[in-house]
Amino acid sequence: MAQQVRYGEIADAVAETGMIARGGFATDEADRIDGVEAACVVMIGNIGGTIWPRFEGERTPGRDPLDRWTRSLLEPIAASFGATFAHPSDQPFQPFQRWAQRADDVWQSPIGIMIHPMFGLWHAYRGALLFSEAVEGMPMVGQQASPCLTCADQPCLSSCPVDAFTVDGYDSQACRGHVRSGSEPTCLSAGCAARLACPVGQDYRYGPDQMRFHMAAFAGVEDTRA
Repeated sequence: MAQQVRYGEIADAVAETGMIARGGFATDEADRIDGVEAACVVMIGNIGGTIWPRFEGERTPGRDPLDRWTRSLLEPIAASFGATFAHPSDQPFQPFQRWAQRADDVWQSPIGIMIHPMFGLWHAYRGALLFSEAVEGMPMVGQQASPCLTCADQPCLSSCPVDAFTVDGYDSQACRGHVRSGSEPTCLSAGCAARLACPVGQDYRYGPDQMRFHMAAFAGVEDTRA
């Protein structure tokens, strides 16, 4: 009988990439994944700028460089544990936000980005490892509450220069239009004004180059510093 995989072993393997294991959960009927027998899901992501130095040194020209780089590192790790790798851009699209909320203490913020009580809005999920058997030693979740519950001012909503976040939803056209315009505040180079206004996790903010990379990808413009 094969030895059961331990969460700590996965975390150690992933840490060498600059990414980290971000919790996991045992699946149930509601988590059925087409074509994959998955008894357990382990989430992988980054905190702040942990991935940036290595990515900058290894990135290659072409479309979606971060997605390709992520796959190149995580697919071999998944294979080494006998797991299947799932990427957020894979089709059929998997419910990564719902998975994240089951694996970790994160919640949807007023501007849509998942918020963590320590890292704030400065983190992301880059993939998931799908296991056909249970993984031993999963970390506990449900020990904390969303910091948004005690944030009376909600500066993330009032800081957007085009009021893209309202009770009616998110105006992506207005948001992208402002980013592309270069108007003050210059979200393209400085980062999303609404995201920057969140007081949680300020120590984990992305650096200038990483910030611009993500904003350029979001706006669909060329990153001239690439």
